[in-house]
Amino acid sequence: MGNSSAKDGHHRIRHGGERVGGGTPAGGARTFGSLGPGRVRLAVDMMGLERMADGRRLRTWAFGSGFNNDRSVPSPVIEGIEGQLMEVSLSSMMPHSIHFHGLDVDQRNDGVPGTSGYVGRGHGGGHGGGHGGAAFGRVDGYENLGSSFTYRFVAPHAGTYAYHCHVDTVLHFEMGMYGTVVIRPPGGLTNVVWDGGPSFDREYIWHLHTFDSSWHDETVSNRRTVRHRPDYFMINGKDGANAHSDPATAVNGAPGDRILIRSSNMGYQPAVIRLGGLPFQVIASDGRPLSAPFTADQQIVAPGERYDLLLQLPSVGDWEARVNYFDIGLRRALGAATTSIASR
Repeated sequence: MGNSSAKDGHHRIRHGGERVGGGTPAGGARTFGSLGPGRVRLAVDMMGLERMADGRRLRTWAFGSGFNNDRSVPSPVIEGIEGQLMEVSLSSMMPHSIHFHGLDVDQRNDGVPGTSGYVGRGHGGGHGGGHGGAAFGRVDGYENLGSSFTYRFVAPHAGTYAYHCHVDTVLHFEMGMYGTVVIRPPGGLTNVVWDGGPSFDREYIWHLHTFDSSWHDETVSNRRTVRHRPDYFMINGKDGANAHSDPATAVNGAPGDRILIRSSNMGYQPAVIRLGGLPFQVIASDGRPLSAPFTADQQIVAPGERYDLLLQLPSVGDWEARVNYFDIGLRRALGAATTSIASR
């Protein structure tokens, strides 16, 4: 199985408003831990167990210590600063990679096995499968167990991006090997979405995703993983009552606070976000500002998409936010996850 995650000097879990990397507080308030900027090291953990709201435990795989350092799925948030070099080192005893979804990187750092860097172990006494070789950063052979590959690229425009494993993607993605990349504006301020863009008072990340629990006893994709039939519907790895009260998901603030929700659909079904009837602005899509932001009371987020939503809390009150997951044709709701919004 994969080696357990290990913290080191490059793992900096931070909470609250600040400049990325330390310095004077900027007024923004994270509700999540994060790694970076600059150098990040991740080890693969394939021994995770996530307790669902019905008490069942599902096996999960993750990069590092998991989202917010308190759950096995999703994987940790990685932060960078626009225009600065990012280095993300991955170590594993099984074949895995990191694909930076939506970020403009060169082929070597794209994380697709056969054409770019990945790590793994050989099977059958020597070398792993696939193509690419050392020129593309592949590490294989039993003598290199636990070796790492470092992805290097310059952080692009400030915004919300994603990352995930691109080895046997169908299964590895479902098992929890995905997370969010947040690129901060130049200077690293954490209360502005991008340079010259909107400011905010509190910041949330909502990973939208589902589980087909029958997949979680598998180790490779096979005929059982041809169809995805979700039976758990989540935000940030939490379903049911767990999502409703999760401090990394439930929105809390004071009347007038501007709440940034970085939504990222890391599941296989389209999702529709509603914030209890409260109107919000849709300000960015897939890491780039919209040329014409608009106000809505619901937003469809297709698999792989990210939308930045800006909500201004009204007067004192409570609302229930709801994420409905649909079949691919948006004809039938398959399930939902709910959480709370409180203005005090």
